[in-house]
Amino acid sequence: MADEQARGSYTYPDVPGDPERTGVLRNKFGLTTHTDLRTAEYAMTHGRQMQIAEGRGPTGNFDKEHLKAIHGFIFQDVYEWAGHTRNESPIVDGQPVEPIGGLSKGVTSFLPGSRIEMGLDEALKPIRDTQALRNATPEEFAALAAKVLSELNYVHPFRDGNGRAQEAFVSELGRHYGHEVDFTVISKPRMIEVSIETANDPSSPAMKHLLGDAINPNRREALRAAFADLEELGEKPFEHNIRTARAGEEITGQVLGHDNPVASLVTEQGIVVADRADLPEKLPDDEEVTFTARSDFSRATREQPAPETQSQLLPATQPQQDHNPELKAIEAKMAAQRSRERDDDDRGR
Repeated sequence: MADEQARGSYTYPDVPGDPERTGVLRNKFGLTTHTDLRTAEYAMTHGRQMQIAEGRGPTGNFDKEHLKAIHGFIFQDVYEWAGHTRNESPIVDGQPVEPIGGLSKGVTSFLPGSRIEMGLDEALKPIRDTQALRNATPEEFAALAAKVLSELNYVHPFRDGNGRAQEAFVSELGRHYGHEVDFTVISKPRMIEVSIETANDPSSPAMKHLLGDAINPNRREALRAAFADLEELGEKPFEHNIRTARAGEEITGQVLGHDNPVASLVTEQGIVVADRADLPEKLPDDEEVTFTARSDFSRATREQPAPETQSQLLPATQPQQDHNPELKAIEAKMAAQRSRERDDDDRGR
């Protein structure tokens, strides 16, 4: 009888006093602990995410139906409600679930379920002008994509998996219009902090800067250098808020590591990566340094292929790619680690 009453719910019946069996989403595997579900979910969704990244995912017009299709594609092997927004009543374990009206995380409340469709229409409005997207510079595209991602974070259309679906959606949008958007350089603490900040203050430039880091190949490489610095110290990079310095920003921090092109600094706001040329030539030992960031990181990359070789590898019509083989192993490792952490991350956003 208790099991029958629990049907019609997104989750299995809770086991009092056992956090591992509390709030576990009903799934196609019948797994009833968070650990078991997390392991299976990663295995299944990671492969689907890779298919999307390879251009083998759903196509569409970058509207709400396209977003739903991407969510459905990523989670099709795990949840019966994949692709359904939380204002709908999908069939789960043979029973329709009730729509979810109010949803919140911490102090952040998301859009009421009854307004999901309207909220999605509004969130995707900045990318309806296809001509503007075709003509957009990387900086202009980052600004448009930031508006979309910030709004989607507030709408929070799905019961779970919002982060992965939204990032895949924005990455596909970038691919379609000639911009590589690489979220593997964006750490979990940074994404959560920026998502909360922009939900509470839509005028915040934090999401635009985040997208700029994900789009600009020089900034991506600078971030990967910071990941390497942290790993050398035995740290886990994705447990830290890491970003590049903004031009004109005054930074105070202690140098964590540096090589010829970039320097990683520990600040009160997290780890900031700067162009080494912006720092004093002689750095103090074990002391903080204060400076103003001025570089756009155009000089901050490590050794690149010769221009004539690069021009052969990068046709003008293709998105700019990273070609430093020294960091490719780091990139692949970070991609897998971030994807694995995404199984928890969506529940924190």
